[in-house]
Amino acid sequence: MKTFFTFIIFIYVLAPHLIADARTANIKFGIDASHAPPLLYQFEDPNFSLATGGLVYEITVTIAEALNQSYSVSALPEARMIRDLKQGHIDLVCYISPEWNRDSKDDFLWSDPLYTYVNVLVGKKEIPFKSFNQLSNISIGTVENYYYHEVEDKFKSKVLQRDDSSSIIGGLKKLLDNRLEYVVMTEIEYNLYKMTYPQLQKSSFTVDKTDVLCSLSKNSSLSLKNLNKTIAQLKNKKEFKKIYTRYSNSKTMPRPIAYGMNDSNSPPFLQIDNNTETPIIQGGIFFDLGLEIGRKLKRPIHFMLSPRKRLDSGLAEGDIELVCYNTEAWAGSYAKDYNWSVPIFEQTNLVVGLKTNMKNVSLNSLKDLKGKTLGTNLGFVYPALTPYFKDGTIKREDALSGMDNIEKLHSGRVQYIVLNNLEYNFYRKQYTDLKEAPFVIDPIDVKCASSKKSDLKISDINAAVKELKKSGRLQKVFLN
Repeated sequence: MKTFFTFIIFIYVLAPHLIADARTANIKFGIDASHAPPLLYQFEDPNFSLATGGLVYEITVTIAEALNQSYSVSALPEARMIRDLKQGHIDLVCYISPEWNRDSKDDFLWSDPLYTYVNVLVGKKEIPFKSFNQLSNISIGTVENYYYHEVEDKFKSKVLQRDDSSSIIGGLKKLLDNRLEYVVMTEIEYNLYKMTYPQLQKSSFTVDKTDVLCSLSKNSSLSLKNLNKTIAQLKNKKEFKKIYTRYSNSKTMPRPIAYGMNDSNSPPFLQIDNNTETPIIQGGIFFDLGLEIGRKLKRPIHFMLSPRKRLDSGLAEGDIELVCYNTEAWAGSYAKDYNWSVPIFEQTNLVVGLKTNMKNVSLNSLKDLKGKTLGTNLGFVYPALTPYFKDGTIKREDALSGMDNIEKLHSGRVQYIVLNNLEYNFYRKQYTDLKEAPFVIDPIDVKCASSKKSDLKISDINAAVKELKKSGRLQKVFLN
């Protein structure tokens, strides 16, 4: 089972027609990045961790949204998470126990329990032990720095030997390679790995049980009373039980959605570090929109960067299941192979130049661009400009991104470029010498496109889009 990347919310330019978000306070949640699927789905990268789904993630977001405040979520190495919680850099962690962090438990405020975390013993053959008390003289695969409070006495007395790995997956690999006879994992993790490795067997008894709580920083503006009130309301509605039940059953366990993004886009659509062998996604509208849709669909997101043309073919063939920045006009002949959502927002294109070059220029329509070379994006369709490109009235010069076109503009290689309204609003704050022509072209409704070969229902996607608009979360994707 692949794991995917951890999550940080980035906020960008607000589309003018969107309503401003009334919530102002920002609550910062932390998640322990050592969790493995199905507890947490993350990007697997040594330099960047970003949560995209899983049980811990869903519980965290459920609490965050119920608090009715603006929030962000960061997945962090455990030591840094505890340090940041102590120092108030994050407000709370909502999948934790004082039994797991005994040295730090007095440094935090602890909420009422969310639910009980249950560990079982797992091996490659039927477990010969009938009760916890029978366990002796064996090594058990464990996660380093985790405290198994019901087993600790047996570890201390050497009745049992713990064999640490950095994650559950590390211990599972040792088990499968016959380097260990047994590992400890949650029932939920067992149900996931059992689907891939049917030879796995679990004990009929629990090895360790712990109440899962939230730990609240003493420096947070959020009160423990308000947090506990929110938790009580969610428990009364059985929200935690619903999440746990979905992840406990192999038939209902959420499967990651293969979510496609165009790799040629620059900020604000994608923030990418290209200084690595594999480009690292660091945020952006595409990214944030995918996470928001995934939250509403209650499915983890597996982000897939792809060139524009390959994005279309991948979506048609079912290798990519969902793209939430698309329109029928852009998809062309592929449009018939997709299911289309309700509009997410309206986007327009702008002709942009430098203020110094536009002072004494009469530029009131596309006809005034006759004989000019226009900087455009490779593979992009510009319906209003297509007739001019075809008859040669305006020459098209492609670049890989809006940022590349801005560089061309500043170097004098082109006099004008095309940026959409989101790009322009983003870049004009950095490049104050940019100026748009006094007209817009190609107003178009941006939508989600789902593959007809996917099990995703367009009715569910439509409901997710509508709920995002209503809740105010969609607005935050476009804010800066």
